[in-house]
Amino acid sequence: MRPRLALPLAALVAATALAAPAPAVEYGSLTQVYVVPTRHAYLHVEVAHPTVGGKVVRAAGVVTYSPYYGTLSTRLSDQAAWTRAGFARVSADLIGTGKSGGCYDYGGKRERESGYDLVEWIAKQPWSTGKVGMLGGSYDGTTAIQTASLRPPHLTTIIPMAAISRWYDYAYSGGIRYTANNEDPSDEGFDTPAAFSYGLSQPPPTDPDQPYYAERLVSAMTPCDETEHMEKGYAVNPDYDAFWVDRDYRRNAAQVTIPVLVGLNWGDWNVKQETGYEYWRALTRSPFKRLYAGTRWKGHGSPVTTDVRIAWMDHFLRGARNGVEKMPAVTSQTSDSAGAIEFLAGPVPRTTPVRLYAQEGVAGDFGQALLPSKPRNESDGVSYVPTGTATELAALENPRAPGQQWAWFESPSLKQDVRTFGAPTVQVWSEAQRTWLTYAVSVVDVAPDANVAVTRGWLDSRYRNTLAKRETWKPGLNGLTVVAKPTDYVFRKGHRVGLLVMAEQLDWVTAKAYDGAPGSATVTVDTTGRTSVTLPVVGRVDPRRLF
Repeated sequence: MRPRLALPLAALVAATALAAPAPAVEYGSLTQVYVVPTRHAYLHVEVAHPTVGGKVVRAAGVVTYSPYYGTLSTRLSDQAAWTRAGFARVSADLIGTGKSGGCYDYGGKRERESGYDLVEWIAKQPWSTGKVGMLGGSYDGTTAIQTASLRPPHLTTIIPMAAISRWYDYAYSGGIRYTANNEDPSDEGFDTPAAFSYGLSQPPPTDPDQPYYAERLVSAMTPCDETEHMEKGYAVNPDYDAFWVDRDYRRNAAQVTIPVLVGLNWGDWNVKQETGYEYWRALTRSPFKRLYAGTRWKGHGSPVTTDVRIAWMDHFLRGARNGVEKMPAVTSQTSDSAGAIEFLAGPVPRTTPVRLYAQEGVAGDFGQALLPSKPRNESDGVSYVPTGTATELAALENPRAPGQQWAWFESPSLKQDVRTFGAPTVQVWSEAQRTWLTYAVSVVDVAPDANVAVTRGWLDSRYRNTLAKRETWKPGLNGLTVVAKPTDYVFRKGHRVGLLVMAEQLDWVTAKAYDGAPGSATVTVDTTGRTSVTLPVVGRVDPRRLF
């Protein structure tokens, strides 16, 4: 049975009149350049104004505050659509990049405060109605989240898409540095902060005819915090210290009291899907928060279209009754091993935690099992040796091969389709003569034709209690919980659920060399009922009836 079909957003737009407004007048467009003072530097800002009869008319401002404009020939591809709809489309060079002065800040205080000052400057201009919205994708969406964290009085709503809400999670997972991305190697995000600190922030302003050019030039060429960015962004053991706390906008997301539309793809392994998902969950005081998520099979980006963005801003900046007020809490595109399925729209899915326990397989089966009940018998466990060379790709090709660098467990065949929504958790108990270990876990769809990694998680055991400091443990049997990345995924009837436990996955993260006292390299995963995976299964289900 396939999941219930719901309207994809394009159809939802048509069904609820959720579309860009048809203007009562025909607007023209006029672009003007401004140099905006902020408490840290002068920002280069360009505004595409709507005009009537060649004259600029008052309008709500829609802002994208971006580090990319210094390298792009065109600033905004969508500005014509916005001005036709009667909005002022604002593009601003992020502090320390493009034609703005100041120091690039890798998500820090200067970026937030300059964003605040920019919003308030726009609201006070004679061409502004005083209503300001922010939107953007990737870094451009991150600046919207940053700015909203300071609650500028005139910031009315934001649409962050594929955006970062906590910079630590962008660089690290459980204290382990991301490297590549074997699903889309060109989209891994490992170039940050290097490309920004030594790339986008380096070209000086190139508009000497604009005001305050000398000041912007000098401030942009002043040595800033590049060394600290590199040390923090590529650390072997990254404690979650004051540097990262300052760049964690989820800490005060509960103080954001404006409407927020969060867009993401479940398969975003660049910005990482949990940064948007967890931000959406943390918006407990937003009067109207909505999640719109694309398939697990698409990477960095968002499925929120320009029409929907304009409709959202038309509703919240101008009060239009256009169907936005009826938008479901969650619109999510689920997927299975064959690819994307449909968009499912409605309230937040209710889930049942289904826990599967790692144990010895039954006679004639595949060896090591995942079952919804704890094992009754003692077991020797499953052993592997961390070598610093293992990859997830190799493990998925033949996970049952004996003597490999991982532990593998799988369930019996499913008797029905099972949809999961949210973040699976993996509790790993293992025994080793080491004071710390690293873990890489994958939740796998064991399909007839291939093994598909549904989601993943990583953790250095020293960060099992807190990311703020490392804590070793006594050699022997120890346990911890690895939280995998959230997803929306359907395991089909006849498929199995697999669990892969490794020390490293070089196709995803950096391996850490053990620095403790010499001892046995072997890691034995416990199979007496302690090791398990918990899936957030949509609906009310009896785990015993699934297999």
